[in-house]
Formats: sequence, C-alpha cells, structure tokens
Amino acid sequence: MKSLVAVVFFSLVAMFGRADAQVDVKIGGGALLDPTRGGGHLSIEFPIGDLYPTYLAPFVEYYRKSGISEIPAGVSLVYKAPLSDHYGTVFFGVAGGVLHARGFPVIVDVLFDGTVLYLVDTATGEVVIENSTKALLAVAGGMRFDVSENIGAFVQGRWFRAFASGSTNNFGIHAGLMISLGE
Repeated sequence: MKSLVAVVFFSLVAMFGRADAQVDVKIGGGALLDPTRGGGHLSIEFPIGDLYPTYLAPFVEYYRKSGISEIPAGVSLVYKAPLSDHYGTVFFGVAGGVLHARGFPVIVDVLFDGTVLYLVDTATGEVVIENSTKALLAVAGGMRFDVSENIGAFVQGRWFRAFASGSTNNFGIHAGLMISLGE
C-alpha cells in the first residue's frame, strides 16, 4: 500500500510540477483540540498551475496523548492569494487522505450515565487495544507572514473527519516555518 501511494504521488508531481517553480516546505508544531493532543505538521507544496496560484501539497501530521497516536496524511489542493507585495499570503484548501490511529481501547458500549464499557481480554484481564486506518476528508486555511524573501512564519487551522462509524470532527491548529525553495 505504501509503495502505491509513493508511485501515485511521484507521478502527480512529474505530471503537474514545473522544474523552475517555487516549492514551499512547511514544518511546525500544533495541536488537535477537544481533547487536546500535541503534535506536528509537515507538508511540501508543489505548484500545479500557471494561471492560478494553486498547489498540490502532500502532508503528514502526528499527534499523541496517553498512549494513543493519530497520524493524518494525504494530499491537499491549496489556493494562495497574496496579502500584499510585502506581507505574505492567505491560503486555503481541501484534502483527502488517511487517518491512522493506534493504541486506542475498544469501546463496547456507553451507558446512560456516561460510563464507558471497554472490551477486556479474558485471558489477560487487560483492555483490548486496536489500530485503525480510515479515509479522511479535510479543509484548511491560514496565513503566511514573510520574514525574508524565502522564509516565512505560518499559522493555519485544519478540520478533518475520518470516514468511520463513531468518528468525530477534529480541529487542529499549527504554527511554524515555511521555507521557499527554487525560483
């Protein structure tokens, strides 16, 4: 599966990417909200259009709390609009991908009073832990503030939801550096 994703990704870059174009790399920290889980963000934005400032941006994020890890990864279609010639850009986009979650307990039922019942292994007496990978849909938006010609600081928000029964809306915020390579 991983090799198929890599082949599709590099094929898209070869089809749409331009050798003389500016590629942006975003790396930063962030958090998912409700409940709060700390983590980070990495994405690489490849320009795909001459007429409009659109980018294809593979991304991966990692969040962890109390032994539960969540790893959203996918590809965003991003549109960037300049704030001005000197201050940076505003961007927004949509994305598809996968959400890999590991280390979460299997819930059997939730009682009327809010008590959660977990699946317990009868042989060991421990709560059963599960891993899952599901498709996800995401929407994001943010701003880049130029620090120098090739370096900027970014702030962005992202909403995503996995295609799984019982899945909830996830809201994340990120901040970090955006480095422009090329041109």
